[in-house]
Amino acid sequence: MMNDMHTEKSNTLLIKNARLIDGLGSVHREFQSIYIQDGKIAAIDRELDIKDVRRLDVGGTTLMPGLIDAHVHLQSVPGSVFRKDSEETLQKYRYHQLRAYLACGVTTVLDNAISAPMLRMFNDYLASGGTGPRLYALAPAFYPPSGYLDNNMLTSYWGPQWGPAGSQEDIDRLFADYEGIANIVGVKAMLESGFGKSSAWPLHSQQIRDIIVAEAQKRDLPIYIHAYKQKEQAIGLDMGVYTFAHSGFIFKQPSKKFLDRMKQQGTYVTTTLSCTLDQMLVNFELERLDDDFLKLRVPGELLATARNLDAWDAYYDTFFSVSSPKWMPVFIMKKLFKWMNVEKMIRASLANASRAVLTMHQAGIPIVVGTDASNWPVFLNFFHGPSTLREIELLGRAGMAPMDVISSATRIPAKMMGLQNLIGTVEVGKQADLIVVHDDPLEDLTALRSLMWTIKAGEAYTPEEWMQL
Repeated sequence: MMNDMHTEKSNTLLIKNARLIDGLGSVHREFQSIYIQDGKIAAIDRELDIKDVRRLDVGGTTLMPGLIDAHVHLQSVPGSVFRKDSEETLQKYRYHQLRAYLACGVTTVLDNAISAPMLRMFNDYLASGGTGPRLYALAPAFYPPSGYLDNNMLTSYWGPQWGPAGSQEDIDRLFADYEGIANIVGVKAMLESGFGKSSAWPLHSQQIRDIIVAEAQKRDLPIYIHAYKQKEQAIGLDMGVYTFAHSGFIFKQPSKKFLDRMKQQGTYVTTTLSCTLDQMLVNFELERLDDDFLKLRVPGELLATARNLDAWDAYYDTFFSVSSPKWMPVFIMKKLFKWMNVEKMIRASLANASRAVLTMHQAGIPIVVGTDASNWPVFLNFFHGPSTLREIELLGRAGMAPMDVISSATRIPAKMMGLQNLIGTVEVGKQADLIVVHDDPLEDLTALRSLMWTIKAGEAYTPEEWMQL
């Protein structure tokens, strides 16, 4: 229980009787005390008794590092295209989504493609005391003219967008748009020819790819690559990819040669199993939306949209209209869709991608938890916050050991972003970004849903309290 004593600093706290998972691979079964001073971890010991400080006795439950979701899209609100949300409503939901991350134990997020005005807006909101996780970003995100994301594919409900990169001037202008923003930790290049086996969009030319690499190197920004297909992933390796923003391999498994190249280059992989793949299965498993865990963290209007079968029909219409090859009339694609067993295809793709993640993990590739929530406002249920916990559970189902999955949601993404001295583990001197869960995540990763407190920079609140701030 919390003992709220009168102290000057609300981010100074003594946590007592914690079973500690430190993020370094160790479990401290003898109960530990953690003293947090001015938002940082000042001491960890079995016996700490500091007077005149707030105390949080967690009663032998599990304390561990705050979770990190290394692939989000904060300016997108699920289902907003179907509801036709106003800009005022979108902004309300965007701030709600920030609170939802903390109410799910996610204390840091990495936005993988966000416009400069929106990134500045979120930064200003958080800097002025707004409630939300630590925010870092990849910017710019480069896509080719008439390619993936071009021609208003994101829709007007995404909010402010940015232009394609077809020349040196375009690339210079995109970098200039983000000038002066401090929390950018990399750039992103889109290598996406189409969602299926056929090609719908052009890729960046070799010349443009070379310019992107050169300009990123000038700024000491690592390159993150969006690529699902083997051919496009190989191009990413040629570009010196730092992190693949998706695990990919939804059709074929990675070859030993490919894995050897990744390992040699030190490439990270962000998983994104939950979004696009697993979350599309909600169309066939609507009972998943009845979870009380969602009801606290997701607005009722968004849950209603995700239950609406007309909204799902509209989603598929938009999906195939956008992604069909130019040579194939959309009405033919829609007819083909009616003949296909979509659920079976999605499950097969999810199984392939999950197996590939396990293979990469076993090969020594660093695996990072990321959801891609909510990548496109046409999608109905890629909810910010709960999707992170679903992603973690899917990695456990794929065969990764719970401790390894926890590392993929804490220590490894912190290192990937160059933040290993700040967050990701429970160590003296680091930011006090922590979570307390009632059940044991090393026994069952769904235990993360038994979240009792999320602590960000020493500020400790229950999920219900974070949602009300």
